[in-house]
Amino acid sequence: MVSHLLGTEELDRDLEEFILEKTEGVPFFIEELIKSLKDLKIIEREDKRYRITKDLQEVTIPATIQDVIMARVDTLPEGTKGLLQTVSVIGREFSYNLIKRVTGLTEEELLSHLSGLKDSELLYERGIYPQSTYIFKHMLTQDIAYDSLLLKRRKEIHEKIGRAIEALYPDRLEEHHEMLAYHYGRSANTDKALEYLDLANQKAIKLNALEEAKTYFDEAMELLDTLSETEENRQRRISLLVNQGIVFMLLFKNPEYYDLLTRYEPMARELENQELLGAFYARLGHCEFSFGNYDQAIQTLSKAAELAEASGNVEDAGYAYVFWEFSHFDRGDFERVLTLKEDVLRTMKQHFNLRWHTYALSVASRAYACLGRWDEAVEEAQKALRVAKDFSDNSLISFVAWNLSIAYTWKGDLARAVEYGELAVEKAPTPADKAWAQRSLGWAWCRAGNPNQGIELLTAVLSIIRAGRFITAEIPITCFLGEGYWLAGEDDKARQTLEEGLEMAERYGVRYEIGFTHRLLGEISLKNNPAQAVSHFEKSIAIFREIKAENELALAYVGYGRLHKQKRHIAQAREYLAKALEIFERLGTLLEPDTVREELAGLPEEG
Repeated sequence: MVSHLLGTEELDRDLEEFILEKTEGVPFFIEELIKSLKDLKIIEREDKRYRITKDLQEVTIPATIQDVIMARVDTLPEGTKGLLQTVSVIGREFSYNLIKRVTGLTEEELLSHLSGLKDSELLYERGIYPQSTYIFKHMLTQDIAYDSLLLKRRKEIHEKIGRAIEALYPDRLEEHHEMLAYHYGRSANTDKALEYLDLANQKAIKLNALEEAKTYFDEAMELLDTLSETEENRQRRISLLVNQGIVFMLLFKNPEYYDLLTRYEPMARELENQELLGAFYARLGHCEFSFGNYDQAIQTLSKAAELAEASGNVEDAGYAYVFWEFSHFDRGDFERVLTLKEDVLRTMKQHFNLRWHTYALSVASRAYACLGRWDEAVEEAQKALRVAKDFSDNSLISFVAWNLSIAYTWKGDLARAVEYGELAVEKAPTPADKAWAQRSLGWAWCRAGNPNQGIELLTAVLSIIRAGRFITAEIPITCFLGEGYWLAGEDDKARQTLEEGLEMAERYGVRYEIGFTHRLLGEISLKNNPAQAVSHFEKSIAIFREIKAENELALAYVGYGRLHKQKRHIAQAREYLAKALEIFERLGTLLEPDTVREELAGLPEEG
């Protein structure tokens, strides 16, 4: 390699040994050391041979690759070195137009310095002048040039770069929000830094690039921590905070978000900005919902909607109504869900928000499905899916698809349930989207005859959900997993899992899952504890009657009918099986009617 770089096979043995000793054979180090030795005139060519021209004891030889590069930089003419340091602040790659505006050099001066940097092989050029782009040959060169600048000078150059980008692309600033946030964030211009960190954060949210969005948010909050607590900065902080609801939710970081919200709640109140306060309480209520604190969530979200509506902030009123809707769904108040959906859609007519519109229709779809109104459940979800597809939003396509999967699972259309579950998983761009989608697919697999596959997926999802303290998802997943074990014939695991799900459902007041777990525990108890089965089925029936979950009520009737058959109470068995069949046929439920007809046909005559 040394021979190749020096262009000759004839080397002084001392020179070759010296280079290998210094660099330990590292190719990049060899290359840079040779260039440095040439620049310092420590080696020179005579005829076809390179030799050492100075006493190595009397000259300072760079000891590390960083020292080698810095030595080369220091040999540059002052103006050329200054340009290298300036462009190192821009980044690994930069355009001719940008550096011309940043430096203010004449065309002749700039081209001369750039030519020197190319000749030194520190930069290389791509493209045709004046549309040229210049790139650091090695990232380490950029880092060393950047580190050689005093902090104050770095900040000045970062701000110059920000202003240059604004001047060059006044009509295309959105394309450069990230770069502007980066440069102003490292300048002394904190106002501009906060402005572009906020814009970059919002852009990342729209693109479902949530890790990046959170990084911009964290940087902005840290910057605000260094500034005085003026009213403007307090308002900036609260505005920034309320914009992160979806970020923290879809990253499963709601506990962290809740801690921030509760820490800054006094500040939000003191601002006396009703519009902002309504938005703030919508996020707080959202977190309370996710933790299963439904009574508190409903109270907070009601206050949020009232404040937002009164101040004309209809978009955040929509946010509040959506999670108010979700809270009532989990409590089994399905008719209230449908009423709140109309409140969301009313606000959307004034200020459309794709996510709240889609969520409102999706949770309404699930409410219809719980009520056994299959056509309306599918219709609501398909409306939401069309809108999500129109906007090419994969997060929302996934969200609607898993809701459709669950509706079809309840109905018994298991091929479609699996189809939409797989679509939801395929489209899911974020951790939360993926977990929710896998929940629906896992449950569909369990009922579609693949319980072991479903159990494996649900078990993995449950651990993720628990880590994020997402109680509102943990309860149904635990119940689905319990059913999966039952369908796989693992009654002990099923009982243990369902009892765990029942305890949680009762603690948080999630009525549908209370009825669901009692029904399945009744089915398991049929084998060896009929007395316990009676209690489970009767509790399940009472709850499903109360919340009008007709399809689940029919399933509970079927189990109760089997129990009576087992006890040879044939009249009661026929009564409950007939009630179940009437409901299934009226609703249009698939699969179950044939099973119940067989059960009825197999009953002995009374006599």
